[in-house]
Amino acid sequence: MSEDYSSFRSGRELRAGVLMWQVCSPVLIVLGTIGNIITIIVLSKPRFNRSASTVFLLALAAADLSMLYIGLLRQWVKYAFDFDIRHASEAVCKMHWWLMYVMSDWTVWTLTAITVERLIATLWPYKSKRICSKRLAQAAVGGIVLSALLVNCNLLYGFGDVEITEGNSTITLSCIPVNDSYARFFGKIWTWIDLCKFSLVPFAILSAGNVCIIYKLLQSRRKVGNGIRPANQDAPRDKTSNMSVVLVCLNFMFIIFTLPVSVYFIGEPYWIPADVPRAVQLQDPWWAVVNLAMYTNNSCNFVLYCLTGSRFREEVKRLFRIWRSTVQPDRVLATSANRTFNVSGTI
Repeated sequence: MSEDYSSFRSGRELRAGVLMWQVCSPVLIVLGTIGNIITIIVLSKPRFNRSASTVFLLALAAADLSMLYIGLLRQWVKYAFDFDIRHASEAVCKMHWWLMYVMSDWTVWTLTAITVERLIATLWPYKSKRICSKRLAQAAVGGIVLSALLVNCNLLYGFGDVEITEGNSTITLSCIPVNDSYARFFGKIWTWIDLCKFSLVPFAILSAGNVCIIYKLLQSRRKVGNGIRPANQDAPRDKTSNMSVVLVCLNFMFIIFTLPVSVYFIGEPYWIPADVPRAVQLQDPWWAVVNLAMYTNNSCNFVLYCLTGSRFREEVKRLFRIWRSTVQPDRVLATSANRTFNVSGTI
């Protein structure tokens, strides 16, 4: 074992980091797949698909599902089977780098758009349907995706296979910066650009939005307790409050689960020695913890919707009742057929 390897982390710690990727990744992929698919099915019901919030939540579920299969699945395959899909070909390398950043931006800015929409709905509940229409929400999602595709397109150029000649031999290094100038740009400039667009700016908007929404919700509850609100205004405000509570919890969960990976990237140059090989850094247990926390956010939104959204929870229960009612008759028919076959066989 080299000295820089042993001084950074012990072999046992590095094995623990690899084990976390191997064990936790498939669990998150399975749970996230089931949860996001059910979320898409439920939110596609006529009861939900009339609002702008539903458009954003559907886009968020699609982005979460994509993050699990583009990002986390690659990590699991790499640590479990020692195969990195980025090394399959130069084209796959470029596409994967690009799509990872696109999906990350799609997720965070969709959540930011929901926050803005909910803030408008909380401040002006009776004007929000005109201000935040379903068509405008669809246009906003399209704008977010298009912007993410364009802003991150430098990655399609910047990474690829590089041939290095040493004496009479030529070595090909897969999926690395194509030249020194891009490596400097990626390490010193792009890292801060990505930090701003993925963390600092969205976190500021989400935090400010949460504070305003929570303040208005508490103010509204106080008025209800004092009997100030007219009875005929209960229904629309209750729907707004319910959705706003879901959003506040969604925002807090996003900040809690994604903040560690942002802090890790900021502090990485300071607490990881420069001479530690990249392959060793990627086995660091803290690298596994912060990344798996980020992917947990892509996996557990369904649980949050069930815990905080009464309408969503009711629709999920209805969906499972329908599923059980369709499965049980099939079982009854199969059982009857087996009994008939057994009786006729005895004859």
